[in-house]
Amino acid sequence: MVSRILRSPLTSATMFLMALISIYLLKKNWDSGQFIKAVETGEPLTGLNIFALFCAAIIILWVLLVIIHNRKHPKERINIWLGLSEIREVDEGQQWITFKACRNVYIYYSMGLPTAAIVLIFLPADYAYSLILFGLLGLGQYVVYGLTRWKYSRI
Repeated sequence: MVSRILRSPLTSATMFLMALISIYLLKKNWDSGQFIKAVETGEPLTGLNIFALFCAAIIILWVLLVIIHNRKHPKERINIWLGLSEIREVDEGQQWITFKACRNVYIYYSMGLPTAAIVLIFLPADYAYSLILFGLLGLGQYVVYGLTRWKYSRI
């Protein structure tokens, strides 16, 4: 069960979303001057601190789950430092499934990136729009990859 959680595209999507949200909050606090004001006066950044603690808890949970998995399954070890390992190529069947999933993600990006560029041309110039659009593209990648793996794994 732990192995399925660690190798799940949902875990990858969650980590991706956390990175985007933290970039957005840091940029928002930096632009409004709250970040510099809080550093100068020593005030805590409540929203940013809470999110930083949440991210730290998720990372600690990730490391603990990887350690537990590696102790239970020494032949199927997951490297903590390589990031999320959702691509499994143990045999030819899994290689074929990975090939099909990566091909579908490639097709998704070949249609999604031009569409995103056109949408960004017509939106007002704001970093939030581009960050949201990149977030949607990234989430779409994980959804396409996960659904393709799920579809071909059931066969």
